[in-house]
Amino acid sequence: MTGVLTGFFGALVEAWAQLRIGKLRVMLSLVGVGAAVAAMTFVIALGEVTSAIIDQEIATYAGRPGTVSIEVSPTGRGVTGDYQTDNYGMAWAEESETESTDGDSKVTERITKAEMKLVDRYSANSWATNYLQSLRIAFPGGSRSVETTVVSLGYGTLHHTAVAQGRWFSAEDADDLSPSLVVSQGFLEELGYTTLDGPLTVRAYSPAQTTFTIVGVLKPDDLTWCENDVDAADYCYQTISAFALTGPYEQWLGSEERAALPAPSLEIWAGEEQEQELIRLATHDLDAQFGAGSTQAWSNTDGMQGLDTGGFTTTVTIAGVFVMILGALSLINISMVTVRQRIHEIGVRRAFGATSRRIFFSIMLESVVATVVAGIIGIGIAIVGMRVAPLDSLLGIAVETRPPFPMSAA
Repeated sequence: MTGVLTGFFGALVEAWAQLRIGKLRVMLSLVGVGAAVAAMTFVIALGEVTSAIIDQEIATYAGRPGTVSIEVSPTGRGVTGDYQTDNYGMAWAEESETESTDGDSKVTERITKAEMKLVDRYSANSWATNYLQSLRIAFPGGSRSVETTVVSLGYGTLHHTAVAQGRWFSAEDADDLSPSLVVSQGFLEELGYTTLDGPLTVRAYSPAQTTFTIVGVLKPDDLTWCENDVDAADYCYQTISAFALTGPYEQWLGSEERAALPAPSLEIWAGEEQEQELIRLATHDLDAQFGAGSTQAWSNTDGMQGLDTGGFTTTVTIAGVFVMILGALSLINISMVTVRQRIHEIGVRRAFGATSRRIFFSIMLESVVATVVAGIIGIGIAIVGMRVAPLDSLLGIAVETRPPFPMSAA
């Protein structure tokens, strides 16, 4: 064992000495291999970072991959003694005469409770509810209706909602007397502001008269595609929209406004491996309560089939490996030149009793040491390159949060 270690370290010292002697040859090896490693690492890292950025953009609209959306429209079919259906396809529980006069409100309440029980039953960690409302907002130029998405607290995490100014909703907002709003950049500009320097209040006339507090502003819409297009002037502007938190928003509504609320949509992140199982369980449980065919459940993965970035990453990886092979070929050529230059030295060593294995091992170690040094330098260059690379220009989209360097590329 001692002899093997002595031979290994002896060969390593000899390889290092040869590297110091053949500096020009070593530099050629370092340049060739270092450039190949840097190019391969940068290309693969760029592919993985691009995939991560695209996934973030998709999640903003459709949720994290593997998110199941659930909507309930009661039919009452197959439910005995609990629900009756009117001419408009709505159903309500037959519990009392008072309840039947307020059917829509009771149905929405029952759907909300059933969705929350579903979340608790399957211990969902990442979920959110949402529904659309139209708020009549008082702007300096006059009041106008603003499409508002009323959401639960987990919506921002599930959709990777990017807030450019201020913040997203927090648990403390549930106790505020003035309901919180997160608005678009166009909403803020309509109020006459470009930046949110602090909490800003705005008056709403309907569906309830109350004062909202703006706590955050979404990232602006990317309008670079239409800024220089004369024909696009009519629709090249920042959208005016808002988000409101469910609890504080609904506490200001009267009984009539509550009765008009739509049933919320439920989104649960199940992961791409369990999404189909969740769809099956949710459909079974909710249909049992509201009637056959009441539940519409689908996964956002189905709608992302044409946006899958796996093929892009694979293509980029293959290109990176091809670059690495070219670098390896240059290293082989340099190694062949090295052997030819040392042919007399090899003959002398053979004459003094050196074995073929020892000679091969020493020459191989020389290449290995040079390759390791070149590889470390190449990876360092790729990491620096990814930090300073203008991803916005390379990818053609605005990159708000630069993903960390993927060490799998190294």
